[in-house]
Amino acid sequence: MKKLLVIAAGGVAGSLTRYLFTESLTSYPIAIFVTNVLGVAVAGSVALRFKPTELSRLFWIPGFAGAMTTFSSVAVIHGERNDILAILYFYAMVIVSMLILWLINPKRELIK
Repeated sequence: MKKLLVIAAGGVAGSLTRYLFTESLTSYPIAIFVTNVLGVAVAGSVALRFKPTELSRLFWIPGFAGAMTTFSSVAVIHGERNDILAILYFYAMVIVSMLILWLINPKRELIK
């Protein structure tokens, strides 16, 4: 039960953070892009850079980052704009996210 409460607390914080970002940035697709990329950075930092306790890891990764990031909004953006820009938006988010994880990873290697 304690673990579920920790995840729920992280979820509340992540959801509120996402809401504040989407309200503060003028363009909805850009706000979702920035929010998702920041969520990846948070989850990646906790997973790859820090040595969190189990409860801290549960708060930050499935709780905070899971609630902050939102694939459903990406799908809605893609559904509303069924064109090449929507496809590029999706792949740009994936590429930027992977680049961030690569930069965060202390064991990163260049492609040989």
